[in-house]
Amino acid sequence: MDNPYNTGHERGSSVLGPTLKFKGELRADEDLLIRGQIEGSIQHSSNLKIGKEGNIKAEVSAEYIEVHGAVDGDLTGSKSVVVRDSANVTGNIFSPTVSLHEGAKFNGSIDMSGESEPASNAPEKNDEPMKAAAEADDVEASDAADDEKPAKKSRSARKQSADAA
Repeated sequence: MDNPYNTGHERGSSVLGPTLKFKGELRADEDLLIRGQIEGSIQHSSNLKIGKEGNIKAEVSAEYIEVHGAVDGDLTGSKSVVVRDSANVTGNIFSPTVSLHEGAKFNGSIDMSGESEPASNAPEKNDEPMKAAAEADDVEASDAADDEKPAKKSRSARKQSADAA
């Protein structure tokens, strides 16, 4: 596996080939390369690599995750998540170390707080001060827009009086 935390054990890794279609809960402890289609969930305790042919519709959890293929679901890496240039990821990434390579397609959010759980399981934070600040900004923007309207009318009124003269 080509990542900064590579342990060099790729020789002993298992491979799920490109013709494999699996639906359900996949659990593994050895290094794993997925080249097929997986739907469900993946719980992994080591290096997980999703090859270019890999098409995953699952919540994925592993120590190290490297994506070259397509993933539709959240990725939780306890150490690192690497999204390569050929990857197409739709979902959130939770890991203390994240690498998005130029050219990768990614739609989601990234949480590098080091929390082992996704933010959806975390206690809700109070965002009332943020809402109040946003509303205040809207009021100021509205007031500024109102200030501009009379200026536009007076300019057009001046132009009309100049044209009449």
